[in-house]
Amino acid sequence: MAKIDKRVSYDKIRKICSTPNARVHFVGIGGVSMYGLARLSLSTGLAVSGSDREESEHTRDLRERGVKVNIGHDGAAVTGAELVVYSHAITDTNPELLCARQLGIPTVSRAEYMGALMEKYKTRIGVSGSHGKSTTVAILDSIFSLALTEPTVISGAQLSGGDSVVLGSDSVFIYEACEYRDSFLDFRPTVALATNLELDHTDYFKSEEAIAESFRRALSLATRFAVINCDDEQLEKIKNHITARVVSFGSGENADYRYLISSFCERGFVFSLSKFGNDIGSFTLNIPGVFNVTNAVGAIVVALEFGIDTEIIRRAVAAFCGIPRRLEMVGGRRGRPVFYDYAHHPTEIAASINTVRSITGGDVTVVFKPHTYSRTKSLWEQFRLALSLADRVILTDIYPARELPIPGVSSLRLAREIGSFATFCPDREVARTVDLSGDGAIILMGAGDMENIKNDVLKNGG
Repeated sequence: MAKIDKRVSYDKIRKICSTPNARVHFVGIGGVSMYGLARLSLSTGLAVSGSDREESEHTRDLRERGVKVNIGHDGAAVTGAELVVYSHAITDTNPELLCARQLGIPTVSRAEYMGALMEKYKTRIGVSGSHGKSTTVAILDSIFSLALTEPTVISGAQLSGGDSVVLGSDSVFIYEACEYRDSFLDFRPTVALATNLELDHTDYFKSEEAIAESFRRALSLATRFAVINCDDEQLEKIKNHITARVVSFGSGENADYRYLISSFCERGFVFSLSKFGNDIGSFTLNIPGVFNVTNAVGAIVVALEFGIDTEIIRRAVAAFCGIPRRLEMVGGRRGRPVFYDYAHHPTEIAASINTVRSITGGDVTVVFKPHTYSRTKSLWEQFRLALSLADRVILTDIYPARELPIPGVSSLRLAREIGSFATFCPDREVARTVDLSGDGAIILMGAGDMENIKNDVLKNGG
């Protein structure tokens, strides 16, 4: 195996990227974040190429923009590249990485590359958290766009406009600061926002203490200030150990910015906000889920600290209507509403079930595809309890992502331990099994590829 090169300095990455028509090759270019970085690179005048294991909407879009994209991985694809960027889904045995290292072409992770690119932006706002990053980034995009700051945005999910990337000015860069494998430690935020903190990515983080320390380090990187949700027990624990200036928000009296939900609207909430006891005003959020109020308040606090006018913030938040695959109502099946949701952690699952039940007032059937064997194993009991909140549960095969199977960890076993109202079936049989599950709302839930399941359930389902 080729020797893995030492860490490439930001200066070297920036030097390569400032060379006209320098070619950057992306291994795993079809991934949401990699796609966004490829688009951003194209906009700066770089030549871009890439590869992925399968065709997708992203690979087709990039081809239409003139990018050479190979389906499948071939070492010859990196020949002539000045830099190779890879995602954490790519292993060191990938033929393109091996070839690049044999040829002496620098290879860097997605996070290292983005960390170098973002330094040209005057303001860099990173959103971290175990849950809610994509929605919070999208709310920030709505606020800063309405304030005419023309932000550049890279999200891990589709934004309100249907794309995962917005190419704006060099003034503001808004991005998801993902914690997996400490990616967010490669970023250089001026502002760091954390929505919540729970044990996750257990193939990397072995304890709550380990992930909490990583969050503390990431939030301490902020050069202006860090914003944290002090209602979150784990974030509150590390608050006094963050070396950056900390601005807190929450529903309790200890928060710098305190919010109070005053009423419910058709699909959302009305809440008031104050700072150190001084009233700021009332805001309306037109998406469901109390957890989304927390996401919105975090974004509002960042905007207020930047001096954005309260009325602009109020209008942007009221106009925000959510993002795809976050409790998205996508249609119906035989008179039953069908929601499409990215929830893949027990806390998210429980929140989504409870929210849909409050919206529809009836039974809830969950179709869940667990994401990774390690997460399923480590949070087994939490998954069992969260899924037990549903009236009926249909489990499909675990989405392995980057992992090999773990003996004894399976959806069939989890279904048996949940009880008689849970069953296992292959993806292709979900639509038929849903029809046997009774009445009420249906939630298609999971972080893996569920498009075929969604299409089968919605087909002839009206």
